[in-house]
Amino acid sequence: MLVLFYSLAVHMYWSLGAWPTSIGERGFPPSLVAHGYVTMYFFIALIWFGIFILPIAVVTGLLVRAWRRFVPYLALYALLFSICWGLMQLAPESFLYWWRD
Repeated sequence: MLVLFYSLAVHMYWSLGAWPTSIGERGFPPSLVAHGYVTMYFFIALIWFGIFILPIAVVTGLLVRAWRRFVPYLALYALLFSICWGLMQLAPESFLYWWRD
């Protein structure tokens, strides 16, 4: 996710020559729009996984003795996702404003 996110930021800066000043993709080259959609949909998939699938997987892993060995990996995933979320907040504020909207 971090590679997609920051590669989108670099792609945006190089394509536009500056950070976006408005919300949306008006005036963006098609390759930048496609890159933005791929990044957004991947991020949404990770969010949905973290909200719905991960808790079920952890609870199931705790309940089924044979699957308990997988719970630390799921916890590691949650930790690394949180770290990546924090590292995403280090992007330039203009890009983050565009990304959030």
